[in-house]
Amino acid sequence: MSTSYSISRDVIISAALRKLGVLDLGTTPDATTVTNAAQSLNILIKAWQSAGIKLWTIQNYTVTLVSGQKDYIIGPTGTTGVSLVTDKPLKIIQGWNRNNSVTPAIDTPLNPLSRQEYNILGSKSSSGMINSFWYEPSTTYGTVHVYLTPDATMATNYTLVLVGQRPLGDVSLSTDIPEFPNEWMQALVWGLADELAIEYDVPVNHRAEIGSKAVKYRTDLEDWDVEINSTFFTPDQRFKGK
Repeated sequence: MSTSYSISRDVIISAALRKLGVLDLGTTPDATTVTNAAQSLNILIKAWQSAGIKLWTIQNYTVTLVSGQKDYIIGPTGTTGVSLVTDKPLKIIQGWNRNNSVTPAIDTPLNPLSRQEYNILGSKSSSGMINSFWYEPSTTYGTVHVYLTPDATMATNYTLVLVGQRPLGDVSLSTDIPEFPNEWMQALVWGLADELAIEYDVPVNHRAEIGSKAVKYRTDLEDWDVEINSTFFTPDQRFKGK
């Protein structure tokens, strides 16, 4: 018995069209219909990736440090001054220094900063051991600003490890399977049906039912797709007494 059942882009499209009542059983949509629906599906996926952090998209990014360099660009091939070639992380949520000069390597956590917190730091060119970072996303790449600026000793012995949310891949081919766990397939079908409902002039009552199901399936999964361990909050000691 298999547990890996999933459906491809065109199967999702056909299922969504059937939910709308615009595709008869046993038939397939024409090429123009598929093209238009694929566009809506990709736009939908791009929107959903920004709605909360999807656990399966979390990955580590390892950045090679350079002495005297405080800004590190993460982006695709061709990005000017890129330090790590990969898709731009949507968010960076955690980071640490990894001391590779000892066995086993020792990790030291870093403080993630907001733009405002980074801006009010002192001399950003001061060299030493990195203790904080700020991630600044742009349209196609992101920049990690570290503080302090690594000196030669740190650049030689350490690497910067970041934990971030990567973007979801495009579904360009008919056989492409969206980068979602298989439990999300139903939500994708109904979400696409909801996106297409107005375009196909679906009656208001039918459209409302489709919209209700789309919201339910997506909400159920977003509520389920969370870390199962507890989160603890502690006061930020940097502002103690201010």
